[in-house]
Amino acid sequence: EYRGHVVGVDSETDVAVIKIDAKRTFQPVQIANSDGVQVGDWAIAIGSPFGLQATVTAGIVSATGRDLGSGQFQHFLQTDAAINPGNSGGPLLNIRGEVIGINTMIATRSGSYEGIGFALPSNTAVKVYNDIIRDGRVVRGSIGIKWSKSGSQLDTLEAFGLNHGVLVETVAPQGPAGKAGIKVDDIILAMNDRPVKDGDELVNKVADLPIGSTALLSVDRDGKHLDFKVGIQERSVVWSDAPELAENRSGKPEVPEPPKAAVPTPVRFGITIMNLKEKEREDLGIDDKAGVKVVTVDPGSFADDIGIQENDAILAINRQPVNTPDDVMRLQKNLKPGAPVALHIVRSIGIGGRHTPPSRIYVSGRLPQD
Repeated sequence: EYRGHVVGVDSETDVAVIKIDAKRTFQPVQIANSDGVQVGDWAIAIGSPFGLQATVTAGIVSATGRDLGSGQFQHFLQTDAAINPGNSGGPLLNIRGEVIGINTMIATRSGSYEGIGFALPSNTAVKVYNDIIRDGRVVRGSIGIKWSKSGSQLDTLEAFGLNHGVLVETVAPQGPAGKAGIKVDDIILAMNDRPVKDGDELVNKVADLPIGSTALLSVDRDGKHLDFKVGIQERSVVWSDAPELAENRSGKPEVPEPPKAAVPTPVRFGITIMNLKEKEREDLGIDDKAGVKVVTVDPGSFADDIGIQENDAILAINRQPVNTPDDVMRLQKNLKPGAPVALHIVRSIGIGGRHTPPSRIYVSGRLPQD
């Protein structure tokens, strides 16, 4: 055992740099380039599972770039090398004994190893280490946008005639993107003339840019191509005033209104809809006349499969505005079996009597073949 102290911590990757006090000289391990790791490569995990020191297990790399939703900058290597409680923080090695990752967690229903473990890639750990040693903390750039990961983004983009890009869901009001003119529902296609595949790729590229620099973003807005010069600001500053849970705006108890007859859409969608009431528009922050309310969702229907929920408000279908149930009926007639469909919806989520700000998201999929 050695005494040590924490030099710095990065909460977004759950990595800390610790300096130990020792009189002896240590032989460092070699660090591999984790970007070169491929599925099927040998993987060797070292750790102390259940207190059993210096335990070595072996397997292969099962997947790379695995996004578990645990953090924006955590995209893991997946391995079937046995990892158990006590392995966390230990190295994952390649066949040459070079570190390709830091063992982090497992997917399990029993609490023990079930064949699926995850390691933070070595390149991510090295970047965090270098930043902490140089600056005492990790500084990441941001342009002040967030995007939706719900549904199939490829289907959504394909419905708009695109095969790549980032659909903007939120724009920080005082953030660089907002000041430059980027809006919600814009699709970012490229940064500095290089195509952007998805949101994860964009945010990682932006995070690596120097604070105060400028990036050129190419955007699709309702089928029109636009370019914006956007400044890079420190991520922690851009999102320092992110909204927290808020009370229901009116502060008054909800009084249910008598139900009205719902207008059924075609069976192809599997929902019934009706016009939104004025109070519902106010609560959802929807402009007058825009949107229709989802009253019911048929189990096992297309709508159910893509994640539409009761009380969602549909604003558009494949970028075509929806103001009345008749609009939905009209737009669906032009959709062929197997066609990609993207529905722009507003959803309010209540938690413990409180409500988060309504979310504007896309749900998408392909219509079933008749």
